[in-house]
Amino acid sequence: MTTFSRHVFVPLLLTLMLPAVASAQWAAKPGETVRNGFGPLKGESASMCRGACGLGCPSSCKTRVSYECLDSDRLIRVKSYICSTHQGCREHDDCLDACEKRGIEGLDCGAYCHSEAVETYGVENAVAWAAGGGPTDGPPIFFQYTHEAPDMPEPAFRCPEGSKVHCARKKGSCIIAGAGDIEPVFDSYPSADPGAMRIAGFRSGHLCGESVCQQTTLIQVSGRDTCERGPCTRYGVEFDFENADPSMPLECTGEVTGGGDFVGNMLKKGADMIPQQGDGSGEDGMAELVGMFQQILKSADTPEDVRITVTPMDEHGNPIKSQSIGNQYTGPASVPRTVVIPSAEGHMVVPMYQLMETTNPPEARMVRCSHKGIPVLEVAFQLQY
Repeated sequence: MTTFSRHVFVPLLLTLMLPAVASAQWAAKPGETVRNGFGPLKGESASMCRGACGLGCPSSCKTRVSYECLDSDRLIRVKSYICSTHQGCREHDDCLDACEKRGIEGLDCGAYCHSEAVETYGVENAVAWAAGGGPTDGPPIFFQYTHEAPDMPEPAFRCPEGSKVHCARKKGSCIIAGAGDIEPVFDSYPSADPGAMRIAGFRSGHLCGESVCQQTTLIQVSGRDTCERGPCTRYGVEFDFENADPSMPLECTGEVTGGGDFVGNMLKKGADMIPQQGDGSGEDGMAELVGMFQQILKSADTPEDVRITVTPMDEHGNPIKSQSIGNQYTGPASVPRTVVIPSAEGHMVVPMYQLMETTNPPEARMVRCSHKGIPVLEVAFQLQY
């Protein structure tokens, strides 16, 4: 009787599945416009811009943000990505998505599909495509998103005080008489569960003491404030709330874009997109080590917040702390992971900061907060130095 090890059987099984993989067609075609197109995974691991060359929606895509009218008082945000494409990129994404949908135990879908791309199109092309470049074979694909994952609610926005909604052919904007357009403000998640925590009067901007000075999403990082890690600029959000469970905190994350830390940003984005490999308690040492590393990367909002320290051991197995290297800072993160909710209803301020003296600082930070796993708010800050 012939027997196969798992290492032989899994690639053989996927090879037998290749016709199904090739016909999956998650990837868009050149010149198409795709609205809220995702791969098969849910949550943080949801894949966007399927068919674009690069990881997810790579920085090489041109981006723009516009708004559409939801009703007479609210708008929805549409983030567009204009991305280059090639048959090799589309086949690669279809391979990944079909593999992830089938969930074959023991198979590293990324490694398999990457190797297929290298074998078919060569190392030079595969590496260039992975970085968002490389040759193309037609016009770009236009991706439009009103939310970040298939199972995430669509946020609604309102016009700030003193402005009003203007709608023309479904396109929406907030205008102030004699002053032109102004940026809309987060309002709510219309499709949220009626029993979820609700907020009102949301404001964002620079902090003056324990409140937001003036509504804005444009943060001028001047370094006039003092934080534990050095000169900084303090900003944040405030809002009224109701229907909260004080026994559970508000949980926040901050995703950054821009800045020149290419390796750090790629590591962070990759860890956020790849399904968790382990929690550090299993028997497979390498898988659990990778899983722990993913957890650390996912817990940080920026590469500078990643807290990894390497400490050598002496001959008796005791740590030599004086020789430790790495990020040993244990103070507050630039965006708080958790915020205590004082009561079932009331008013809250969520403080944040951006360091002035950072290498290759981020250009934007998307902050999202949830309560008991249900989204509560989101805001995109633009950081200027």
